Amino acid sequence: MKRRWLGLGLALGLCTCARAPETKAHPALWRVGDADTTIWLFGTIHALPPGVDWQTPTVARAIDAADTLILEVPPADPAAARAHFVALAEQPGLPPISARVAVGDRPTLARGMAVAGQSAADLDGLKTWAAALTITAGAGHAEQASAAEGVEPVLTRRFTGKAIGALETRDGQLRLFDRLPGAAQRVLLVQAAIDAQDAARGYAQLFKAWSAGDDAALAATIAPLRRDPAIGKALLADRNARWASVIVRRMARPGRVFVAVGAGHLVGPGSVVELLRKRGLKVERVE
Repeated sequence: MKRRWLGLGLALGLCTCARAPETKAHPALWRVGDADTTIWLFGTIHALPPGVDWQTPTVARAIDAADTLILEVPPADPAAARAHFVALAEQPGLPPISARVAVGDRPTLARGMAVAGQSAADLDGLKTWAAALTITAGAGHAEQASAAEGVEPVLTRRFTGKAIGALETRDGQLRLFDRLPGAAQRVLLVQAAIDAQDAARGYAQLFKAWSAGDDAALAATIAPLRRDPAIGKALLADRNARWASVIVRRMARPGRVFVAVGAGHLVGPGSVVELLRKRGLKVERVE
């Protein structure tokens, strides 16, 4: 049977989900600098509908001025990224997907799968975390948002001929999910099914907060991740701490660097911005 791989996304914005109207967005941008080094921190959404203009004059000037782009993971061909996902996501001999959640959650899971265009046959052979990402991705796939329209491909093109680096490998990012305890993976699965039934709770809420540059609203979109200790630690706290350390080390060398990561990593308690300030760096919001 051919599975309907619809792409994947971290819960911090890596989804191919619901359509947003054509709009001018004003996402947040921060700057960290000293005498010879400037680092911009830009929060991204990894999938967007066509026609979203997010390059404000301030953001465009920062992109033009930077000599290096740093992303979460290196740019990759979409087909190669999907193949990598499939290789890690599939596992023979797993229990049926419905059997992996509590009896009371099974109707919720069934409704979420239906909205996402997935069947039990599509998901039974996937690890639980991968099934959750597939539901998240599929929930609004027909609504036109895609990774091809996301921030990262645009930035990659804008930095043609310049240095491009990454904070993580693609394999390492997926293995963050693969290493989650079974209970945490089940939380992701049920939450994905809940969100699939209410688009306003998922992508639409994220897009509205991001396009308005609303820190508080963005922080609210990732609050469900923080409620599970294992998920909050693996997907947010540990990564934010690692990334903040990378930025601190990079400040020791001259240059102009544009860092673009999922918007949820830059807002709220324990964010990269907060951690940099705690380490004595001056971080100012410039957009």
